[in-house]
Amino acid sequence: MNLPEAIANIEDAEELFALLDVAFDPALLSVHRIAILKRFGREMEVLERRSPPVSESERPSLYAAALQRAHALCACGGSEVEPFFSPRARDVVTVDRLRRVVDLRGMR
Repeated sequence: MNLPEAIANIEDAEELFALLDVAFDPALLSVHRIAILKRFGREMEVLERRSPPVSESERPSLYAAALQRAHALCACGGSEVEPFFSPRARDVVTVDRLRRVVDLRGMR
């Protein structure tokens, strides 16, 4: 079984940290579990799309570094974590936009 397959079979974040031998703060993980896993998943996708492909021997260190970065970003908090969760401009519904929709439907 290769590393991506092993990761796919993991039950929780703590197992992921153990598999990749990465130290973590349990209190931080309990609060930022989703953010850390989401960030790690995105970095993993980027690594897997590289050309030339990542070799099996490179994966453990590259994945561990990606997981460490995801954990560190949540540990420092602030703007570095926010871009993954901040709404895009087209996702924000302003009162003005709602008024235009209502006006267009003749519901005023």
